[in-house]
Amino acid sequence: MAGSGIPRWMWALADDFPFAQAPEGVSADFDHPSLVGYHSLTIGCSICIALAVLFAAARLYAKVRIIRKASIDDYFFWVSLPMLLTVLSLYIYLDNHGAYGYHAWEIKIRVLTKPILACTFLHQMFLPATTWLIKATLLFLILGAFKTIKWLRLMCCGGIITMFLFYAATFAIAVSSCRPRGGTDRVSFLAGMASRECAGTDSPIQKMSLGTAIFAVISDIYILILPLPAVRKLNIRKKKKLGVYIIFSSGALACFFSILSLGFRIKSFGTKDLTVDSIPNMVTNMVELTVGLIITCIASVSKLARLFIDNRFGGLFGGNTYPTASDEGQIQMKPRRKHFPGGLSELDSMKTFGTTVDTEINHSTSLEPLYTTPTRHSSVVSGSISNELYGEPS
Repeated sequence: MAGSGIPRWMWALADDFPFAQAPEGVSADFDHPSLVGYHSLTIGCSICIALAVLFAAARLYAKVRIIRKASIDDYFFWVSLPMLLTVLSLYIYLDNHGAYGYHAWEIKIRVLTKPILACTFLHQMFLPATTWLIKATLLFLILGAFKTIKWLRLMCCGGIITMFLFYAATFAIAVSSCRPRGGTDRVSFLAGMASRECAGTDSPIQKMSLGTAIFAVISDIYILILPLPAVRKLNIRKKKKLGVYIIFSSGALACFFSILSLGFRIKSFGTKDLTVDSIPNMVTNMVELTVGLIITCIASVSKLARLFIDNRFGGLFGGNTYPTASDEGQIQMKPRRKHFPGGLSELDSMKTFGTTVDTEINHSTSLEPLYTTPTRHSSVVSGSISNELYGEPS
């Protein structure tokens, strides 16, 4: 990048210089720069904000009105959500104030105002913290669901700690490389953001960006496959097990966007046109994080949808009763168990397909043992998950 690494005092005289040198044979048009991507960053981030808020609202309603029990992943979720919305909003601001969408050689240094520089620096601080919080929320969701399985509990804790250390190191490198130089005015921010350590083609930030993308793919795959062996051993009906598989396997969508983000980062590695070439990576990264946060809401939303269908269309689909055989061998329709708010763990954040440890209408309040297969994991996991999550008789 042109001017990368020059002394701080010279930036005060550099307003009329381009942000980057134009490629050979390309003439820069400062008066009418061409917009690239039609504000795709704004469009993508706006959709992510709408989806995140919608699913968060559904999760909040289900938690307050239906489940009435908080778990540790809830606390991480409600810290992650404002962090993600902040990062998305910063991207939208930068995209609409000339920081992105125009070729770097068609942007003069004067375009980089203090708000733009400050927002860019804040984004580099918020992004690692937000990424870790969302991944930790997913791992705490798994941890709460299968806390009786020792190896899975250790793997979740190990993943949370490993990811924290990695993203803490990422945060430290970003702050130390792009920090304001010599004060908090515009020139100080400019000297930091455009320094060789921050904006150079061989800067630590560029290398860290590629390393972060690789780690994101590995960590997303880790989170995706971690609970699958435990789900396989659940002693529950195939229909219910399929539902749990669907919830946890939805993380494959986050893995897909994570791999896309890695591909875009590899393609743009070492580029001098960061204001354009980095947009696809930014969009896919934001979609990946948003999908990760939405996954933690799927169970609550599914629970809410099921109760809505049972209340509105229960008579049409038989949602409030189930068939059972009497002592005489005749088929009778018995009322389903009602949800008992806050019933034990109820897979904690998963509160989904059909609920839990409750009593039958006008019957005894004792819990009926649904499954008796005495395996090491199925007896423990099915007792704490199956009976609580799937209170309906098979």
